[in-house]
Amino acid sequence: MMRSRQRFLNGGYYQTLADGIISGLKQTPFGFNQTLLDIGCGEGYYLNQLHDAAINDSANLQLLGLDISKAGVRLAAKRKLGAQLVVDSAYKIPLFADSVDAVLSIFSPICPNETARVLKVDGILIMVGPGEEHLTGLTSHIYEQHEPHEGNFKITDEHSNFTLLEQIEIKSVVTVKGSDIFDLLTMTPYYWHSTAEQQQQLAVLDQLITPIHFYLRVYKNNTSE
Repeated sequence: MMRSRQRFLNGGYYQTLADGIISGLKQTPFGFNQTLLDIGCGEGYYLNQLHDAAINDSANLQLLGLDISKAGVRLAAKRKLGAQLVVDSAYKIPLFADSVDAVLSIFSPICPNETARVLKVDGILIMVGPGEEHLTGLTSHIYEQHEPHEGNFKITDEHSNFTLLEQIEIKSVVTVKGSDIFDLLTMTPYYWHSTAEQQQQLAVLDQLITPIHFYLRVYKNNTSE
């Protein structure tokens, strides 16, 4: 799954999302001159994007990455970003309290209490979740009716530590080609809901046109516990 994710993301299909994250972080009070923890960093694609953007701005962005997947963290380490990477759970972050300026979570579950603990007061949490039309071109090959994923926003929206500052909608259409189609399927939960026949049908497609649809929410940490 991690290798499929890396191949697909390196193909640039989610570049609009990466650009949105870069823009969102750049507009925070410290811009790129801060310490950022990516919870669920996987194979490091978004860390790589942030690293390159910070270099282009001659900024001092200190990157940390956490993922439960050893395979993902190993792949992220091979990117040689100078980031501190660790295999651990989002529910037990091995960092001191008040130690990071910003946290990034892309489609990954977080523990609000732990996230608030490691964030500085007034620190920023950037969460990304799927929009209603996300990957409908893919799911039309699996389901009779698309059921949008709810994302991970609810637990944060209802938590007293976090105040929602802004929501940004990111929406585009991509044409996925050749073997990248099966990589896309493999890197999503839809793989486990598809039949062997559906997987084979997707594997032989020449191209797949699908919307990509994201919500990026920016929260402020109100207190440190």
